[in-house]
Amino acid sequence: MNRSLVLVILLALVLSACGYRLQGRSDALPGDVRSLYVELFRNDSYEPYLENSVTNEVVGRFARHDRLELVEDASLAEGILGGRIVGYSNSALSYNQDDNIAEYRSKMTVKAVLRRVGNGEVLWKGSVVWQEDYPVSSDKTVQDDREQAAIQEISQRLADELFSHMIDNF
Repeated sequence: MNRSLVLVILLALVLSACGYRLQGRSDALPGDVRSLYVELFRNDSYEPYLENSVTNEVVGRFARHDRLELVEDASLAEGILGGRIVGYSNSALSYNQDDNIAEYRSKMTVKAVLRRVGNGEVLWKGSVVWQEDYPVSSDKTVQDDREQAAIQEISQRLADELFSHMIDNF
């Protein structure tokens, strides 16, 4: 057999295994919730507007799940996902040879709870943390833009982590 035929056969085998799943992994939210309302996350940190970024990313992440319907009215949902930002920090990470800050680290912690509509039963609750590093700029506008980009990346990663933890019921 020539190499190209072997490669084609291997590729066909790999593609036919696309439905493979790790044991214990589910496609459903806890409690078999199929319709979800996402509340605006509460911001308990001192950094303004984080709740908007986190909530938008959580909505976006859960909206991509093909077996879940996001609803705009809590009374139409089977589950309500809410949470709060319990911490945000932005601190110096590294310094240059002149002892000036060269890099910052932004870190955010979010706690979330999934409840069943009707009886308020807690189906899942947990906490996720993510951090992002970014370089310093002497230009204040650029520096603020870099921090906002880090916040956006953190929000997206936190939403991914929340989704993953809920699907795995971790």
